[in-house]
Amino acid sequence: MVYRFRKDGIRLSLGFVLAISLAGLQFIAILFVVTTSYLSSERAILEHARGLMERAGANAVDHTKRFLEPASEMAEQAQRVLNSGLVGTTDRETMERYFFELLQTESNVAGINYGDEQGNFVYVMKSDGPGPFRTKFITIEDGVRKTDFIWRSENYEVIARDNDPLDPYDARTRPWYIKASNLDSRIWTNPYIFFTSQQPGITVATPIVFPQEGLQGVVGVDIEISDISNFLSELRVSETGAAVILHQDGSVLAHPDPNQIKVLNEDGTLSFANIKDIDDPVSRAAFANFEEGAASNFGLPSNFSFRRNNYLGLFEPLEGVELPWTVAVYAPENDFIGEIKRNRARNIWIAAGISILTAFVGLSIAEWILRPVRAFAVRTALVSQGEVSAKAPLPKTYNELSKANKTLINEIAQRRKSEAKVHELSRDLAHFSRVNVMGQMASGLAHELSQPLTAITQNVDAAISTAKEHGAANDELMSILTELDEQAHQGGDIVRALRGFVRKDRGRVSSFNFNELLDQANRLMRHEAEELQVALIYEPAENPWVKGNRVQIAQVLINLIRNAIEAMEAANSKDRKVIIETQTEEKVLLVKVKDTGPGVLKGVRLFKQFQTSKEGGMGLGLSISRNIIESFGGRLWHDHQTSGQTTFCFTIPTAQKPKASRA
Repeated sequence: MVYRFRKDGIRLSLGFVLAISLAGLQFIAILFVVTTSYLSSERAILEHARGLMERAGANAVDHTKRFLEPASEMAEQAQRVLNSGLVGTTDRETMERYFFELLQTESNVAGINYGDEQGNFVYVMKSDGPGPFRTKFITIEDGVRKTDFIWRSENYEVIARDNDPLDPYDARTRPWYIKASNLDSRIWTNPYIFFTSQQPGITVATPIVFPQEGLQGVVGVDIEISDISNFLSELRVSETGAAVILHQDGSVLAHPDPNQIKVLNEDGTLSFANIKDIDDPVSRAAFANFEEGAASNFGLPSNFSFRRNNYLGLFEPLEGVELPWTVAVYAPENDFIGEIKRNRARNIWIAAGISILTAFVGLSIAEWILRPVRAFAVRTALVSQGEVSAKAPLPKTYNELSKANKTLINEIAQRRKSEAKVHELSRDLAHFSRVNVMGQMASGLAHELSQPLTAITQNVDAAISTAKEHGAANDELMSILTELDEQAHQGGDIVRALRGFVRKDRGRVSSFNFNELLDQANRLMRHEAEELQVALIYEPAENPWVKGNRVQIAQVLINLIRNAIEAMEAANSKDRKVIIETQTEEKVLLVKVKDTGPGVLKGVRLFKQFQTSKEGGMGLGLSISRNIIESFGGRLWHDHQTSGQTTFCFTIPTAQKPKASRA
């Protein structure tokens, strides 16, 4: 029998109503979560995308400025040298050597030249062959023009020579010469195609003027801006985004595809392509509204559409240099939020499917739950009518009680496990209490030991002074006294560090030379290692200056070395070596302590207090060592990747080398 509700002739099962209601509520809840998550994710990712666009634009601007600034500085330097007379304007051999040396200092500069008022010309440029550098001389003597070429190696050795009596070049007719001589100041030319290389570029030029004699000539530095296109091709704005550099007249100066920059004119000459003419429809759509000098959204992302896709665009002016250039960046929105759109659609379909499945499952569960309830209700009705005895066996409805009994038994078992764990913790707390008492005893011992150690160091110092004053000291005696003094001071440092550690004090933090610490650790552990036939191998650090408490870090290093020695001795290892390697990484010094021992036993939980594989060990060494290293901003860990060796690694923050110290 199924209980149903009747209304307007419609009979609905209670299980059906519950299942449909739960499925509907679940679908609405999932749809609400998916939609809310989509909207918030879309806003966040678009904001992030705009940030990426701004960073990409700033990156392109900074790279372009760094690309151009060396040329400007080189032109000013050449002007100062030529104006001062250090290099004569008529001494073409010295000028060539000077330009050659300047050109080798900057990879972005394509060439350096000087032309004078008489038509003489010296040009040193990078070349594809037959040598890496080529010099062009144009010499005017007695009205006779002569053009010579020299190819040189990187060592300024002559590789080849040539001449061209038909060469028509005259620097005085070039835009960079005319503009610099007229303005009498440093200038940047508009982009143009170089005469020699036929590559797009610009020139920064400055006049050479003598106080009494006036204009002598103009020095120019050439840059091939096609190299900027190579940078833009590697600049990842997004999966399909790109960046270009435009002149204020709309000319494309740099593009991820360098072939887009140049166009061949009808007269056979080359010129720069306009943004409206390049074979890149997305770029044309992105910057179709870019007007000469009239872009009003500099530094602000803007939206545009192309073929039903939304895009983000950005203009960044090239500030800090005297060039009317603009860096333009664009990327489709779907590069940033396409995946969450697809994920939203998937989630909606998944939510619908889950809801439908939940409805069917809910119907089945409701029927399964209601069946024993109906049986119990029927039995109750029959008992009430006297058709069934109350002593009759109970229906299977109450089998759940046996399941509850099993659940209770399971809960009791879980409780016993838990009690075995509020017990293990009790043992650990008792052990910790004993260790705490030991720490208090250690603090008292440290206090008592500090006085005799101080007396020892004072007496040793007095003995050394007395031996030196009477002249009776020999080298062996002085060596013994010096080593005794060092060991006494080391003991005092260890005692003070022990007291500071018991008080949870980091101690004095300072910069120190880690290589000196390695030497001291070698001397301290040498006798113990020799007795157990263990070879200690130290690799000093190239940049050894670190920051921390010297004594406490020494305790960590010695603890790791001693652990390695004891492990090899306990395992009776044949090959016994302890190797300490150092490696300088970003802001830290990485120290590796390796040994040829048996490795870490299975089941041993490293760095956990009271866990040890040593007989009679307390299980505190690695835990204390990790706390020491972490207190100075480093890390201590066991390297599981090293095969055939046991390796513990720790890092220490690096420090600047003190000016008065020597490594």
